[in-house]
Amino acid sequence: MGSDEAHDAVTEIERLCRRVEGWQFGPLSVEPLGGGITNRNFVVTAIDGRWVVRLPGERTELLGINRRHEAMALAHAAERGLTPPIRGELPSVGTLITRFVEGAHVSGETFLRVLPRVVTLMRSWHTSGTIDGNFPIHRVVEAHARDARLHGVEPPDPYLELVHASTRIEQACAVFAELAVPCHNDLLPGNVLVEASGTAWLLDFEYAGMNDRSFDLANLSVNAAFDAEADAVLLSEYFDGAPTERQQARFELMKVMSEFREGMWAVVQQAISTLDTDFVSYADERLQHAYELVSDDAFEHHLAAATRM
Repeated sequence: MGSDEAHDAVTEIERLCRRVEGWQFGPLSVEPLGGGITNRNFVVTAIDGRWVVRLPGERTELLGINRRHEAMALAHAAERGLTPPIRGELPSVGTLITRFVEGAHVSGETFLRVLPRVVTLMRSWHTSGTIDGNFPIHRVVEAHARDARLHGVEPPDPYLELVHASTRIEQACAVFAELAVPCHNDLLPGNVLVEASGTAWLLDFEYAGMNDRSFDLANLSVNAAFDAEADAVLLSEYFDGAPTERQQARFELMKVMSEFREGMWAVVQQAISTLDTDFVSYADERLQHAYELVSDDAFEHHLAAATRM
């Protein structure tokens, strides 16, 4: 973001914040906050503390984001102490104002040390009851392909092979179908905030919706670049012991869907984004990894294991 654009965004946030109940008068300062791709994030310091506000990017509905569903999911999570408290809604925008929490986004070995806390948050979210909005992962990748084509971008070569793999995964998982649960659907270390005290929070519920819990587990594994040892810790923490063969298989199959979805998300971004980001290379990388997973001999084993008692 250029300096003029950044200044304009700050001015716009200040104007909107003056419409928030309790912020009409008195001191108010706005600072840009990094980390957003589909949004511009800011820290607002007001008489009642420091808060995070967001301006959504353009045409984010084409990325599968429903702002009403996001707000409801965020409120649902905040009520259960899984994400920072909410102050209210940013007028005329539809995003929620949340408390600014001093913390860090950790990765690597540091992230592994807090993984048990992250798993506790995930389990609490998955068992929190029904939320509005769905994220049926097999339909999501199809919608991304449709929207990309409508805007002049054709999915890369691995797409057809991955659609076939997606169909087989869906069929295998349907043999012992599991009820959809509230899923985050964008789990990565950057969406986990860790305070110095050790308290952890889940952030960014833009893609939250009812989905297969195995997707969230696989999504976190892939995005955090876990190896087999880290995967074992993740699953043993989540399932309170070693996963069953079927649970392990569903987890491995959903790694394919995680990479497939991420790649197709980047294909849509190629069509609609104005960001100076190489979404072509990003899409190619994630789709290639998905293709490698389905080309591995283990893929057939996972499909079979997902259908066994």
